[in-house]
Amino acid sequence: MELRLNFNFVSLLHYQQKILHTMKALNYKYYLIIALSIITIASCSKDDAPDEFIPEYLVASEQVVELSKDDILAQLGGGNMLPDEIEFLIRYGVKGLRLTYTTIDTQGNSVEVSGALLVPIGNFLKPLISFQHGTITSDDLAPSNFGSDADIMAFMLASTGFVIAMPDYIGYGVSKHLPHPYEHRATLAYATRDMIRAAREYFKLNNLEQLDGKLFMTGYSEGGTATMAAFQLMQQDHSSEFDITAVTVGAGAYNKSEFMDWVVSSTEPLEFINSYVWVLDTYNSIYPQLQRSYSSYFNEPWASIIEEQGVFAEVEANPSILFTQEFIEGVTMGTDTDFLSAIADNNCYRWLPQSPMQLYHGTSDSYVPYFNSQSAYNAMVELGANKVSLIPITDGDHTTSIMEYAAGTFAYFFQYFMQQ
Repeated sequence: MELRLNFNFVSLLHYQQKILHTMKALNYKYYLIIALSIITIASCSKDDAPDEFIPEYLVASEQVVELSKDDILAQLGGGNMLPDEIEFLIRYGVKGLRLTYTTIDTQGNSVEVSGALLVPIGNFLKPLISFQHGTITSDDLAPSNFGSDADIMAFMLASTGFVIAMPDYIGYGVSKHLPHPYEHRATLAYATRDMIRAAREYFKLNNLEQLDGKLFMTGYSEGGTATMAAFQLMQQDHSSEFDITAVTVGAGAYNKSEFMDWVVSSTEPLEFINSYVWVLDTYNSIYPQLQRSYSSYFNEPWASIIEEQGVFAEVEANPSILFTQEFIEGVTMGTDTDFLSAIADNNCYRWLPQSPMQLYHGTSDSYVPYFNSQSAYNAMVELGANKVSLIPITDGDHTTSIMEYAAGTFAYFFQYFMQQ
């Protein structure tokens, strides 16, 4: 602690003698109070250094890029191509930093991961948005590498005054040597939670008292799953640490149990079969009760092809042909309890949110079917939720629904941003 005193310790002692002389006219009780006060002042002299802040999660930070307001406008098109109400809101330049921080891996061990932190330039109070990215298959697209076309949208949002924290997740950025635990509820939640912690520590470590206390969360596709899982974790286990202002999620696979049943029951080719194989392979490697051979799930020759070439190998797209009949019946008839328990462990839809939340989903989404959001909304309402709303995007698919989700999220968050 530091006090701005105009005298040194010697003069303080001299001043103390004057006080003690005066104390003769006072009773003992008041003498004791003043004496203790003098001791406190002396112990807080300007020679004492403040306690050094030691981050618990943040390992390192590095500025990677900086865009001015004009740079952001230019990348968005500029030249009056943006609506006036949007261009008016773009007010600040933005610094892009890479944070390295610790989180928990699939085995419960500490692991270093990374993420991007976008900070509007200027000494003013800023709310924080935790933004979780969707499915990516290249490390080049990890947020902390600043190589995605989607980055400019994040910079645009930051330029309106929000700090944006974007976790890479395990398997990307500084942890790219590790496999990404695709759609694994727990590790997505941990990486998201701990990125928020690391972002807060960055500001504290650098003596930047700029976060205003508001915390928003959002994500689409796998990012929707990550956001929903982290929201649930933070509310249930860390309510005193995180006061979540508002949340939006888009097209996430919240109801894995119904989703898996839908996949294995399908008798027509599925366009995104490789993503579903990736989920199955992830869970098979993580859960001790599984760890089965590929032939336990897939017919030949695809079991051997997947084993040799990986989950993105060209395989049969019709689940009724790709999967073994024994596996299909084990899921649809509920007899494969080990597999079904692993799937259920990744559900994140049947709980009661305490903060306002919007769920966006295209009604014609063939990648992550609409029932994921509908069943989540129904379950939450049954539990008494009154701050959750479902926003169907009529005839929207997984791609065409993104813009309505993004525009809705911006408008939703901005109304809380403007509140004091």
